[in-house]
Amino acid sequence: MTTSAQAVAIALFVDFMIGGAKVVAFLLTGSTVIMAEALHSVADITNQSLLVVGINRSKRKPDPEYPYGFGRSRYIWALLSASGVLFVGSGISIVRGGQQVLAPEPLSHMHAGLVVLLISLAAEGASLAFGLSAVRASARGTEQSIWRYLRSGPDPMGVAVVLEDTAAVIGVVVALLGLVLTEWTGNAAWDGAGSIVIGLLLGLSAIFLINRNRRFLLGPAPSAESVARMVAVLEHSPVVAGIQDVKVSQLGADSVRFKAELTFDGREIARRLLAQRSLDSMWGTLERPEDLRGLLIEFGGQVTEAIGDEVDRLEEQLANAVPEAQHVDLEPD
Repeated sequence: MTTSAQAVAIALFVDFMIGGAKVVAFLLTGSTVIMAEALHSVADITNQSLLVVGINRSKRKPDPEYPYGFGRSRYIWALLSASGVLFVGSGISIVRGGQQVLAPEPLSHMHAGLVVLLISLAAEGASLAFGLSAVRASARGTEQSIWRYLRSGPDPMGVAVVLEDTAAVIGVVVALLGLVLTEWTGNAAWDGAGSIVIGLLLGLSAIFLINRNRRFLLGPAPSAESVARMVAVLEHSPVVAGIQDVKVSQLGADSVRFKAELTFDGREIARRLLAQRSLDSMWGTLERPEDLRGLLIEFGGQVTEAIGDEVDRLEEQLANAVPEAQHVDLEPD
């Protein structure tokens, strides 16, 4: 299991455990801010389940209908996940919080709510710490800082867990403040205000995730460092005289398609071929002009085969330099 998949599994387990506790706390207290947190957990459970589906679907092997595989299916499920956060978690929390602000209803069993929220804070914090560790490991693999990876890294799963857990931790803190202020002032409007803040927080994180997954569904280029490493492999080859029309697109969290047109140095390839043959023996076969013609035709065929061999060698070098370059298409110009 990858670190991202582990992060999703841990987040799902945590959400199941504390989600049930929040529902019980809401039924005991009648607090809208705890209701918002319960909805947050329910939305997260749904979202993490969708992320698990996305991870499993993306592992399917390529077939004739989808020759480049199903790597981008992760982004579809992550997009659905973010949409659920926006419309369910955010929308209901804001609406119910507004109702509590306009017409405050008294709360009860406040201490039970506070205990549940404190336990939730510890559990969500632990899940966030593991998620950050997973994203940090993925960021190192792409030679990016963790903050840059959160913005533009290709793995939507670990990033979604980190953002959702961050929102969850902040949400629990807001819920605690709402309950404390309600207890302190005796005004349940603070409870509703906390619910509105949590709803807005969920909405902002959902919009960020929606935009991020939309970008990856369009197939952006990977990090500039990855592209530079791939181009450098071609530039350092003595048989490559020019590189044109380089196109690189992200097919999935760990899959990249690289395409380029190459101008080969015919003289260098010819020198390599001649170094493998005896010029004296070649000269000895020339008795008539037709012999020279036949030799040149044969040599031309060998040059063509040599170019094909160089393409295969360069594709292998690219795959070794950048393991995620699983689909390499080099075309002689």
